[in-house]
Amino acid sequence: MKLKRFGWTFRDEKSREFFKIYELKKKILRSLLSSALYKSSFKLYFSNNFLQITKRSSLGYYRHYCLATYTGKVVFKSFKLSRHVVKVMASLGYLSGIRKSSF
Repeated sequence: MKLKRFGWTFRDEKSREFFKIYELKKKILRSLLSSALYKSSFKLYFSNNFLQITKRSSLGYYRHYCLATYTGKVVFKSFKLSRHVVKVMASLGYLSGIRKSSF
């Protein structure tokens, strides 16, 4: 399904690229920090590197807005779409399991 067909575009591609870049680095640094094999001086170095990673690389940073219209009001968490977009897509049959009473 392509949302460009309806005139909407995905506007968070750059933010998702930040997440892809820093996801593995954050997991490695977390595991190094929790390991008991390293001295406190190494753990201090790992924690400084962990704190330098930007906030935009967090997955929780992306969940409060619609992926199609980029609005933050009334977003369905299961679809990450606003209520207007869900209504249009459900009426066209793109979202299964949605009834009129649920939107």
